[in-house]
Amino acid sequence: MRKIHDQVLLSATDLIGHINCGHLTNLDIQVINGTLAKPSRWDPLLEILRERGFRHEQAFIDYLRSSGLDVIAIEGVDNAGASVKETLDAMKAGREIIVQGSLRSGRWAGRADILRRVSTPSVFGGWSYEVTDTKLARETKGGTVLQLCLYSEMLAAMQQHQPDFAHVVAPWTKFVPHSYRMADFAAYFRKAKAAVERVTEGQPGRDTYPEPNDHCDVCRWSDSCDKRKREFPRTFCC
Repeated sequence: MRKIHDQVLLSATDLIGHINCGHLTNLDIQVINGTLAKPSRWDPLLEILRERGFRHEQAFIDYLRSSGLDVIAIEGVDNAGASVKETLDAMKAGREIIVQGSLRSGRWAGRADILRRVSTPSVFGGWSYEVTDTKLARETKGGTVLQLCLYSEMLAAMQQHQPDFAHVVAPWTKFVPHSYRMADFAAYFRKAKAAVERVTEGQPGRDTYPEPNDHCDVCRWSDSCDKRKREFPRTFCC
């Protein structure tokens, strides 16, 4: 989540975070409004998972290259105009595999692990692209599906064609992707996306409480939330 010229820009992380915890979104809003400092947290386990995720993604990219496919990587980590243009140029040129494609539409932006060319016409010609994401989990989680929906929607705006499918490549699958029909999740995605946009549109931050949930294990705000729960425990009336 970032604020540029009074507009709040959002990512898949914000979408997934809000679905898991509205309090997380509230804290992030306070950060971009300058009323709260961004937390600094180092978790060795999370660092190990990030490293494993990077290695899995790189192994898949190496597999694609060794299969003889034309692979281009979009450098950098941001979603500035230059990286979006580079991604568009690669799509217009019909490159088979685009690594870390920079996607942007409206208030949303993100980097897709892989954009893979398929033989469905789009504004570019007789081809278009679908999103492939690499994940460590053997079972695809709801947050991953929402991320695929978001990236597919941004991709649709750029290529003027809605991708029919998006794909997940997990470890121990010999890089065979699991495919998901985006139309099956469209209603849920629209509802989730609208909820995030609504609470981040010109809001100074609401009064929320850190209700515990599974996302706390990987949340950068967990230490802050634990402190608040100790200082102000939730009381219930019987």
